[in-house]
Amino acid sequence: MRPAATFDHCLTETKLSPKVLAIAAIGGAAVIFDGYDLQALAYGLPKIVAEWHISPVQAGLLASITFVGLFIGAVGLGALGDRFGRKRMLVLGVSVFAVFMGTAGFAGDYTQFAILRFCAAIGMGGVLPATIAMLGEYVPVRKRGRMIAASAGCFTFGFVVAAVAATLLVPSFGWRPLFHISYAALIVAALIAWFVPETPQFLATRSRYEEALATVKKVYPAIWPTAQAADPATFFTGPRTENGKIQLRTLWTPRYRNSTLTISLLYLFLQFVVYALDFWMVSLLVKHGLSLVSSYSYAIEQAAAATIGGFILGWVLDRMNQYVALAIAFAAGGVCLVLFGFASSVVALYLLNALAGAFIIGGQNVVHTLVMGTYGPEARATGLGWALGIGRLGGLLGPLIGGYLLAASLPFPVYFLVFAVPAVLCSITVVVLRAVKKPEPAPVARQLDPKY
Repeated sequence: MRPAATFDHCLTETKLSPKVLAIAAIGGAAVIFDGYDLQALAYGLPKIVAEWHISPVQAGLLASITFVGLFIGAVGLGALGDRFGRKRMLVLGVSVFAVFMGTAGFAGDYTQFAILRFCAAIGMGGVLPATIAMLGEYVPVRKRGRMIAASAGCFTFGFVVAAVAATLLVPSFGWRPLFHISYAALIVAALIAWFVPETPQFLATRSRYEEALATVKKVYPAIWPTAQAADPATFFTGPRTENGKIQLRTLWTPRYRNSTLTISLLYLFLQFVVYALDFWMVSLLVKHGLSLVSSYSYAIEQAAAATIGGFILGWVLDRMNQYVALAIAFAAGGVCLVLFGFASSVVALYLLNALAGAFIIGGQNVVHTLVMGTYGPEARATGLGWALGIGRLGGLLGPLIGGYLLAASLPFPVYFLVFAVPAVLCSITVVVLRAVKKPEPAPVARQLDPKY
């Protein structure tokens, strides 16, 4: 390995170690449960509505309560992740949603269910920013797009698992078993606590160099000789913090202000359309005349296409301009939604449904790469948590507005015309983000002894 003066430089010249791949697998399992738990409500909703006789607006409010919790979890646990560590917040987030989501399956009425769902959502909101921040710091920039696509793809794969579980369980056993399955996520929380170390970059920003070097030795043994010979303050480049205090106002300093505003709008528009589709697709298709089981097949296909599309987009992002690729993807997804509303043949519906899932939801899986490239290591989890938190507001508005539209009994194409608008706005904001993003300061490097 050619000598390098910083940890990030070493990563660019080193293959992913088996330890990193194992960490990624455990983080992916946490994200699968996160996606499963979020989407289980949408797939169990028709039965919940029938059992408790709730209106479409009440159902939309139930989704909105979920996204308020997700907002609190993403912003709160995301910021705490930059103070106390990605690992701790990941364990906390998974444990919280596993306990409350599983218990929601025992709820006796709408109010009990809403309270438990809200508490579970706080935990769910913190899982994705902690996982992406952690994995993003364990891999080099040239592989970050694919790794983030893989971890976020696990989120939409959780949608697939939820749809398959709903198909197998809901028609015969009702909606409650969907929620009881979430208790199994406690096993993942235990694996994270036992096996996953904190990232060296996070430890270094707290000047905990001995722990950072110990993690490098354990996770990346090929880098250890270089790390051992280097000055830790130089090897782990990046801003240091006092007492681990990272505040949200860091995101609004001159260096980040314009990017933070643009990213906020991007996530607001993106999660509006993603969760409007996720939450109402099954109900819209049932209202359009399809059976419940047939509607689940569209949901499974869309989630699978999103997962595959995310992997493909992640590969593309590592090989061409990320902003151009995502702008094209979101615009194409918006067009597919418009065409889906007017399609009449089954083949066209399935094709357009898959393409919309690949471009829009798959694009959501990799858009986090832009955030990781915008903020320094001292603020990545805070920045991603903020972005996801603002996005949850869009996720709140999407199902809520969808509920009002459904109650108004509008023509089928109108729903998808409405959902296409924020997809096109996503394309525009990606272009704006490229224009306003400021380059990172050049890292300080030191030449090491050639023998290392």
